[in-house]
Amino acid sequence: MSPSLCVTVRLTSPPLVTLGGVSKREGKKMGLLSILRKLKSTPDQEVRILLLGLDNGGKTTLLKQLASEDISHITPTQGFNIKSVQSQGFKLNVWDIGGQRKIRPYWRNYFENTDVLIYVIDSADRKRFEETGQELAELLDEEKLSGVPVLIFANKQDLLTAAPASEIAEGLNLHTIRDRMWQIQSCSALTGEGIQEGMNWVCKSVNSKKK
Repeated sequence: MSPSLCVTVRLTSPPLVTLGGVSKREGKKMGLLSILRKLKSTPDQEVRILLLGLDNGGKTTLLKQLASEDISHITPTQGFNIKSVQSQGFKLNVWDIGGQRKIRPYWRNYFENTDVLIYVIDSADRKRFEETGQELAELLDEEKLSGVPVLIFANKQDLLTAAPASEIAEGLNLHTIRDRMWQIQSCSALTGEGIQEGMNWVCKSVNSKKK
């Protein structure tokens, strides 16, 4: 890796989700393990979910919502961080990408054996729809991600300026995708709305793929 990239890579420790942990918000919404437990069909199954998207899309907030963590203090990601959650046979690899366009080619180092791709879009940042659409199209063309189900989270729906999921789907020509299962889900990582519905779809797609 070229020294000019000034990249920092960090693995979170301790894990975002602890073994046997119970979310304080369990009654309000499902935590990460509560959702992913539906995926488990064998004792040692590893579910690899890759979470990608442009910087400022809301990936960090989304991850914290999934892990039932406090989202009141979110700071912009500098460079990029690799976060890994592993517990009870599940593994969630998360790429939290900063703004450097030249870093994105390194995403492909983590495509191997991905079960589901989750792609996060800032629905309120219309100026970057073309850029995020191009990045998504390139991901769908990757040989190592061939046939991998993709969930697109149309994030930041709590903002008045957010484009609806249907508009984003049309603009990105998602309906032309024929080589895999896909779904676009409106959500707000800030409020948690729509996240559970999206993860339920992930559960169904992974179970269907593994049959």
